Amino acid sequence: MPNTTANKQHREFLFVKSEYKLVKIILADVLFFSGLRDYTQIYLKGKATPLTTLQNLKEFETKLSADDFIRVHRSYIVSIKQIDTITRSEITIGNHRIPLGLSFKPALDKMIEKNS
Repeated sequence: MPNTTANKQHREFLFVKSEYKLVKIILADVLFFSGLRDYTQIYLKGKATPLTTLQNLKEFETKLSADDFIRVHRSYIVSIKQIDTITRSEITIGNHRIPLGLSFKPALDKMIEKNS
């Protein structure tokens, strides 16, 4: 039986293509990923503008560790370590407000329970 979690091992970084170059992203610096059709914007600690890459959110979801990142909306994956507050309808990371999708709420509730 193949191990499906093999490519979800804990990674320190990822290389992503952005503006014709490969950029090394330290996953500890990622606040969240925001999907825009075929593109993904990566919001990083200490950076004013997000990094944009021609990869969709689904590709990132398969590479990220479930212990560090969680999908909370069809257009957002957030870093669990960076979450400041969670309300019924949104998550706050710094001054960013991220909507919470109803279908993703059970997984978020499970993560909260595990970390409470």
